[in-house]
Amino acid sequence: MAKRQTKYMKMNAWSSSDTMDPKDVSFNFDLLDEELMSRGINVKWFGAVGDGRTDDTAAFQAAMAKCDKRYKLFVPPGDYRIRQTIDNNSRGIYGAGPYVDGGQMGTRIIWDPLDTTTDLLPCIRIRNSGVKAVFEDFGVYGVSKYSSRELINWINKELFEQSLYDMFAVGSAAFEVAGSATPIFRNIATSGVKVGQLLNSNNGHVSSYECTWNGLIGVYCRINTGDYFYQGGSITGAFCGIMFGTTLAAGHRGGLNANIHRTHLGFSPYAIYQCIDSGLDDYKAAPVVLGLSGIYMNAQFEQCGEAAIKLLSKSLTSNLRMFGFGFSWSVTSYTGNPSKWEYSMPDELIPAGEKQKYAAWFGTVTAPTTFNDELGVLKKSNAQGAIGTAYIDILTGDKDSDLTGLGPEEAVIRRKVTPLYKSADLQTRMKEREHRTLMPVSAPNLLRNPEVLSNWTVLNGGVISLVTADQVPIPISNEMKQVIGPHPVILKITPDGVRSPMMAIKFNSRTLPYQGDANRNLAMQYFILQTEYESGSLYKSMGRIAAQNAEYIFNDAITWREEGWKHLRGRELASQTGLLHEFSISFIPKVGETYIAGVMVTWDHIGSYSPHPHSYMTDSLEIEGPGNGIILTDSVTRARYQLSIVNGSLQISQKL
Repeated sequence: MAKRQTKYMKMNAWSSSDTMDPKDVSFNFDLLDEELMSRGINVKWFGAVGDGRTDDTAAFQAAMAKCDKRYKLFVPPGDYRIRQTIDNNSRGIYGAGPYVDGGQMGTRIIWDPLDTTTDLLPCIRIRNSGVKAVFEDFGVYGVSKYSSRELINWINKELFEQSLYDMFAVGSAAFEVAGSATPIFRNIATSGVKVGQLLNSNNGHVSSYECTWNGLIGVYCRINTGDYFYQGGSITGAFCGIMFGTTLAAGHRGGLNANIHRTHLGFSPYAIYQCIDSGLDDYKAAPVVLGLSGIYMNAQFEQCGEAAIKLLSKSLTSNLRMFGFGFSWSVTSYTGNPSKWEYSMPDELIPAGEKQKYAAWFGTVTAPTTFNDELGVLKKSNAQGAIGTAYIDILTGDKDSDLTGLGPEEAVIRRKVTPLYKSADLQTRMKEREHRTLMPVSAPNLLRNPEVLSNWTVLNGGVISLVTADQVPIPISNEMKQVIGPHPVILKITPDGVRSPMMAIKFNSRTLPYQGDANRNLAMQYFILQTEYESGSLYKSMGRIAAQNAEYIFNDAITWREEGWKHLRGRELASQTGLLHEFSISFIPKVGETYIAGVMVTWDHIGSYSPHPHSYMTDSLEIEGPGNGIILTDSVTRARYQLSIVNGSLQISQKL
């Protein structure tokens, strides 16, 4: 009896004492296993002070090691100063609450890292032992004083204008979710850090309940592996609430697939913002990056300073259901009172006349997508530079989408893609227009003559040469004979066996960029024969136009399985500026020869092929009858003259 009583007294002392010798802890560990499973390891048993001044890092690390992936870590009320990353080794961390106010004493971790040069260094890294581990009732507070009105102190304007992640100064993170961790957060608060919650895992499945994610950026989804859940609380930041990028993971670039319910997303310049975090070259080479998907129920976008949503022009948003915005604008300028609701971008980053153009910016939006008006619609700003409620670069299948929440009467859609070419008859007619036999007069080719080798630039080690139709391994097709003639000039690209070549040609202009018509449709075509697969069992090619401001037209790779010549075409895409730089062909295989013919870019529609920058005919033009001739306009005086033949002599007469 005495022996059992002694054991009980030791266990009781363990569970209540704040200062036990770690040696005693180890000695009595077997007796306390059940109690520890319930209450967890107390950081104060290992010397944590929690006075906001003492460095408690070593105590946290020792306590975390003792958790041994079996026990939770308990952090009593207090302010615990941490200076190095704590790698989670527990079944979760819990405290007494994240706040200290109104007479309530909460649990706060003050994150003051010694290392200030490593970007996104986390206070707590959840990785190996984070499967369904629960983190609740405490806060992580950094020492940086981020604020929207002072963003110029942490953001490079030039890089911001390019939407590059590198715009941000180096800063720390409160939590990093990495590896295969799938943690659950409850009643967590963050602030004073660059990123509150860094999603950097290869597994997704992260849940958050009634948390307050805040920092320069509230939540940053760097690696999008999908299935994120947020319920209640708020996600805000001095720059944005939620940010995601373009990093390649799980077979796609970037994106955010989340279910967000009853969560406040505002009180920031941007509620949701997409940046280029994979590098500008990678982004330029990518045909598309993912945008938003998931379900947003009662997610309120309040007091947005610049936009509720700002996505990249290459982003693809689909399978998104957003049931209203609960949207409101912040004022566009700052007063001297920092306690007021003022969240616009500062004038140093966006001039006053260019602020709040749209409440939401999208790249491509494709069906099925829902922007319902259940919780209110987007509103056009009263700012000087306001244009509309939303901007969509490309909208496809709009009849299958609900756009009422965007305020469609004031939304701007640059281009709608409708199923024009689903009809077999229409497809046939469109193809017929390309045949020289049916359309002998061609439209001008906007490119410098693509049949001249010196007009091409080849990157990544390829060698380009010219061959004739009888020098290709597979004979040219009947379609090629109809479209580009029976004796085409064919380009042969020989790779170096290591790299995938890319070939580019400039537009026909003495000075670049070529000045065309803004928002006027372009068309392109070429024939290609690949003798080896680009990857797997598929042939692949992408022909695209590079325009001003890193805009790309026909920026989609096409794949096919059939051996032989492939006719690739692009129609009904326009440049926002009309300023065109070059046309390129990429995804050329690393091994085996590739043959290309009939490269052409035109305005409006695809026509019969011509290599020249002017109207072109494949045969003679005969004009017969009295008074007939050719009328030309003087390029200097603009006077009009008629050329005709009379009694075998050339006559030139001025036309009135």
